[in-house]
Amino acid sequence: MAEANNLTMNGSGSASGGLYNKVKITGEGTITDDFECTFFKTYGSSEVSGNAKAEVFEIFGETEVKKNLDVRNMKVLGTLSIGESAKIDNTKILGTVEVAGRFTGNKVDLKGSIVVKGDLEAEEFVSSGLFEVSGLLNADVIDVKLRYSTSHVQEMGGETIRVQKKGAFLPFMKNEGYLEAKTIEGDDIFLENTTADVVRGKFVRIGSGCEIGLVEYYEEFKALSGSSVKEHRKID
Repeated sequence: MAEANNLTMNGSGSASGGLYNKVKITGEGTITDDFECTFFKTYGSSEVSGNAKAEVFEIFGETEVKKNLDVRNMKVLGTLSIGESAKIDNTKILGTVEVAGRFTGNKVDLKGSIVVKGDLEAEEFVSSGLFEVSGLLNADVIDVKLRYSTSHVQEMGGETIRVQKKGAFLPFMKNEGYLEAKTIEGDDIFLENTTADVVRGKFVRIGSGCEIGLVEYYEEFKALSGSSVKEHRKID
């Protein structure tokens, strides 16, 4: 790949797909087919008509990938839209990401927002932003700081799950963040400001601001002050 050409677009332009070394788009640029590169950066607006694959993928403006995205390290400070699925080893989001299919990866560091229409699977999911997952959010470690608005997930699963309220990141924002889920399941679970139908785990602690329909636990259950749990039962 080191012998591949660089691609630079300034202003408005388009290029065919293929194999590139570095791709840099400043202004408006379109890549009309599948492409692969070592480094991709957009400062303006870019569109990929096919699949995209890169070692490094950085968005400082607005980018749309019509099909699948396969990246080792990604940073988004603008807006990224993915028309099918995403496979990202390491993700850092300070802007907005939308994925029409499923999202898989290693680590997700979320400070902005992400919408995934399918499942989101990772080894580690760390969020102080906003997320909406229409399917299953699954990670070994889930660490969520709820700063603003309401995050939504159909199902959440992991070994260690921490969902905690956090003061708004801007002083004039007084609303707390919340999480809404159908089912949350893990080994070690601590929740705050969470609404869920069912929470199931080995060790379960339900903190303030929670409204839980049913807690099923294997070893230990605690409902702390300021929480509401309609029903709880130990599973043998």
